[in-house]
Amino acid sequence: MSTFDIILHPTDFSEDSERAFQLACSVVRDQFASLVVVHVVPPETIPDRQSDDVAIDEEHPVVRECYEHFCRMKAQAGEMPISFRIVRGYPVGAILNVAYEENADLIVVASHNQSRFHLQVHGSVAEGLLRQTHCPVLVLRHPTPNPSPPTLPLDVKKS
Repeated sequence: MSTFDIILHPTDFSEDSERAFQLACSVVRDQFASLVVVHVVPPETIPDRQSDDVAIDEEHPVVRECYEHFCRMKAQAGEMPISFRIVRGYPVGAILNVAYEENADLIVVASHNQSRFHLQVHGSVAEGLLRQTHCPVLVLRHPTPNPSPPTLPLDVKKS
């Protein structure tokens, strides 16, 4: 079994991401690894006076809100080695850049319950990461309430 030294967790601060954060923390504890949490801010949310996508205004309300979320996450993580990053860009590409820069061994991401139309038009961040990353991706699915058991095709007989 491979070991993971650096776990990357992209978050949008949703409930689904919170569950994936808890899973990432469990993996970090089991593997004695480090956790890097990244939040991607779309370029249009925080316009930049420069062309540099890395520079972010620390005083912007969106950035301050991110830091508040990060403080709560740090408190939940306890003594575990954890770092936080805010990057500007489009989610899949920005997350892949951070994964490469941090030399991530595993990405733990949440899947959101999105409509088929939304997925066809916008795609899925989790799917984009699965297709393009250099490391394994652990995707935590959105829970479905009261899932129905799988049905057998009519021409299949039970044994």
